Amino acid sequence: MGIRLKIITGFVILAALLVISGLISIYELTKLGNSVNRLINDNYRSIDYSKQMAMSLEKQKKSLIMAINGDTAKALILFNSSKVEFNENIRNATNNLTIPGEINYVDSIAIIFSIYIPIAEEFIKNPQHNISIYLNDIQPKIWAIQDKVTDLLTINQQSLLQTATVLEKSPYRTILPGLIVVITSIVFSIIFNYMISYYMVNPVIKITKSINDFVKYKKPFEVSIETKDEMHDLKESVKNLITTKSIQKN
Repeated sequence: MGIRLKIITGFVILAALLVISGLISIYELTKLGNSVNRLINDNYRSIDYSKQMAMSLEKQKKSLIMAINGDTAKALILFNSSKVEFNENIRNATNNLTIPGEINYVDSIAIIFSIYIPIAEEFIKNPQHNISIYLNDIQPKIWAIQDKVTDLLTINQQSLLQTATVLEKSPYRTILPGLIVVITSIVFSIIFNYMISYYMVNPVIKITKSINDFVKYKKPFEVSIETKDEMHDLKESVKNLITTKSIQKN
């Protein structure tokens, strides 16, 4: 292999390693960014749906109090609108499952809510509002729904926290492949520098020294070049030139 090809090959390998390092880092950063962005958005939506369900329950509790106070018509309107909002948020939460086991929380909310709704509607429509029914049948179910909604909110908040923890640790995972390639590039640069010194610089020094020794001290031109490349050709050319000059003088 010629010196030019050796040098070109060395720089091509070094450039390839640096390009690979950059591509790996870009890929990991892009992959990480998309993954984290998707998880954060999904968790945020689930948290928002949970909050909307909690607000709908508060409106329903208000409508029940209005019914007890005798304002049945307004109570029924508020109750129906909040019921629609609650069901819509349950559907949204069902379509936005991001955590293992989250479906169990959503299903339990839907089941308790479906049991609670007809009892609450009957209570509001009944002209005689029995407080014991509210305290013994309706209020415990509202509390149970609130607990399940809080549980759903909590697991999504915990998942959001875990995502933030992953995001905090993930730069190390992103940096590591690039760091490995950079270290490899440094090692290769050292090896490449050694090869240039061994196959180019040292032979030139040997040839120069041998020429000076011949000129000053008439020592025979003896240089050992291990490779069969341009340096070997140069050595042979110098040797032939010196031999020719010596013959001419004699």
